[in-house]
Amino acid sequence: MTTTDTAQISQMSDEFAKVSDVFSGSGEDPYPLLRELRESKRIIPGDILARFGVPSQADYGNKGRQVFTTFRYDDCLAIMRDTQTYTSSLLMDGLGAFLEDAMLTALDGDAHKQLRTVLQGAFTPQNLKIWQNDMIRPVIRNEFLAPLIPRKQCDLVNDFALQFPVRVIYEIMGFPNDPVAIEQFAGWALRILAGPQPDPEKAKISMAAAFQAAQDLYDHVRPIVAKRRAEGVAENSADLISHLLRADAQGANLDDHKITNIVRMLLPAAAETTTRSFSNMMVLLLDRPELLEQIRNDRSLVPKAINESLRYEPVSGFLARQASKDVEIDGVKIPAGAAISLANGAANRDEAVFVNGEEFDIFRQIKPNLSFGFGAHTCLGLIVAKMEIEAAFNAVLDDLPNLRYDPSKPKAKIVGVTMRGPQAVHVVFD
Repeated sequence: MTTTDTAQISQMSDEFAKVSDVFSGSGEDPYPLLRELRESKRIIPGDILARFGVPSQADYGNKGRQVFTTFRYDDCLAIMRDTQTYTSSLLMDGLGAFLEDAMLTALDGDAHKQLRTVLQGAFTPQNLKIWQNDMIRPVIRNEFLAPLIPRKQCDLVNDFALQFPVRVIYEIMGFPNDPVAIEQFAGWALRILAGPQPDPEKAKISMAAAFQAAQDLYDHVRPIVAKRRAEGVAENSADLISHLLRADAQGANLDDHKITNIVRMLLPAAAETTTRSFSNMMVLLLDRPELLEQIRNDRSLVPKAINESLRYEPVSGFLARQASKDVEIDGVKIPAGAAISLANGAANRDEAVFVNGEEFDIFRQIKPNLSFGFGAHTCLGLIVAKMEIEAAFNAVLDDLPNLRYDPSKPKAKIVGVTMRGPQAVHVVFD
């Protein structure tokens, strides 16, 4: 590893840690309180995130919006299904203003359907196969895992999981393979995510940095889009920018500005969420070495392990919606314009739906969890995130025999109220 590589990894690790610090709040495990509230109340006034000292998603930017919080699976599911009564438009606050009409998660109705349909067209079985075989698997194994093998020890977060999602999403988007540009992108993406702060004064500084990072990302992406358009798009090219340019040629009305905003919308969360999801799963399995060995010997269990870890330890345990009219839940009146913070992490452990929901059990009956949303606003990148996690996990199982915690280092721990994950996972292997 070169000095430049080490410096880049160190810088990414620092930015990653800053995001973790923003959303760690009081540092306590939120799930005991969430369980208590789920079992005693369907909905409470106020944003439970404030109790943990974490920035609100339902009142992004501390605007003073009235917020309620709901905890149970059926309530969260019903709210996500009813997109007319409970809209996503509040997500346009803050950085959403930068993305104009390209922020898919903040759109509803026809605008959401049109943009999602355009993007969904890139996720064909043929493209997914190309992404998996030509981009995801070889990039993860050859570029990121292979250099770690001779070391016999590593940090699965900062040496591996923090690195590969950025590179993979860059490849899928169709950007040229430029290590310096990829490192720059990673820094911008993480600064965008670290923008919100519970303290208004700190928020002024961090949001200014986030807006600048968003502009830097735009300035980086737009010339690439323009160049790709000028060069012409091959009919069989599988990358996302090619797909969007073809869609424009077929009448989708996507100029360079709109395509740039779409790409900028997708990039930050695509990397961060995969990093933490993979890391959380590895902690859950390293804590259960017999189960880890069972999965190593029976790879049909890999998808089960991924699904259960996403249910049990979602990266983002909260979503937000806004009431479009006066509504009432369990006798609590919610006025039009108020927001609801959906504690989907708590809902994922609701024992009315998941038997022994507070236990990690990869053999449980599979039911839809709410970690990546539900219905019309289910995260479009979920399938890619799962492909990356599966490829990374299989590569680790293949190439890092007798994987176990490094006894000379602190044991990994999943922390944070939202953006949950370990800061490091130190391991050794034979």
